[in-house]
Amino acid sequence: MKRILLLSLAFFMLNAPVFSQNTVKLNINHELGLVPFAFNIGAQNNIGDDFKITRLEYYLSQFTLVHDGGMETNINNVYALVDASEGTVIDLGSHNITSVEAIKFYIGVDAATNHLDPASYDASHALAPKSPSMHWGWSSGYRFAALEGNGSSSYNQSIELHGLGDNNYYQAEIPVTATAANNEVIVDVYADYTRALENISVNSGVFKHGFDGAARTLLFNLSQHVFNSFPTNTIDFSEVNSFDVFPNPTTGQTNISIEATEDFNYQVLITDVLGKTIELITDVKSNQPISTQIDNSGLYFVQLVKDGQTIITKKLLVQ
Repeated sequence: MKRILLLSLAFFMLNAPVFSQNTVKLNINHELGLVPFAFNIGAQNNIGDDFKITRLEYYLSQFTLVHDGGMETNINNVYALVDASEGTVIDLGSHNITSVEAIKFYIGVDAATNHLDPASYDASHALAPKSPSMHWGWSSGYRFAALEGNGSSSYNQSIELHGLGDNNYYQAEIPVTATAANNEVIVDVYADYTRALENISVNSGVFKHGFDGAARTLLFNLSQHVFNSFPTNTIDFSEVNSFDVFPNPTTGQTNISIEATEDFNYQVLITDVLGKTIELITDVKSNQPISTQIDNSGLYFVQLVKDGQTIITKKLLVQ
């Protein structure tokens, strides 16, 4: 029996997949629509509001690498404070990984760490005290993200959004293609910060520090809309001729139609003003109108989506 077990173990070891030890690094390319990100550049969000950003910082934590045919490696001891105005390369350590198919991470700080004392960390640590502060206090923990700037066409309205809260610890997942070279695996992702303010009205300015409202929407947008596996300037939506939502206002029933020059399956995403998904309609095709029912009155955003990117957004008022 012992001989058989030894032979079986040897067979397994000879036939098991072999991965080499490589250093994995996450490289975040910061964008503002079609141009590289920088402070005080004029931009628009998806609802046509003008803005400029003067501060944008956020935490990333609890990384997961999906690699080598679907295997997953969790990296729980790495915390990064990202400043969108600076180049960002995050060292995720050395692992038996040769190719990465997706990367996952959370926006913010996990609950177990969120309420610890920042002063207990070395000054160089991402969670140590910062200036300007990224810590809200003992009970609330860290600011997961801080975005500041100015809104309106003349940029004379203040924007200040600081999002926090254990319940707003959202995960992002980005499909990527990265393979080892020179003992490194460089994972490139692209962050388009016009989408950080998606569905947030900033023309009259906005001030929200806390767990809800526009601060929560900012955190949701960072997790679901900002990051992608390719640059924004490679996306072409020129095939869309029209996108209509009617009647508008409506008492509940809404019709949606799209006309496009290419036969492509789109998605229609309906959210409320807080960014909560009301309905996701898949396999939407050109010249095939669809209808939906929204029972609660209020303002909604109807988004036409292709390849994970919002092409057009329409406001819908339900009375």
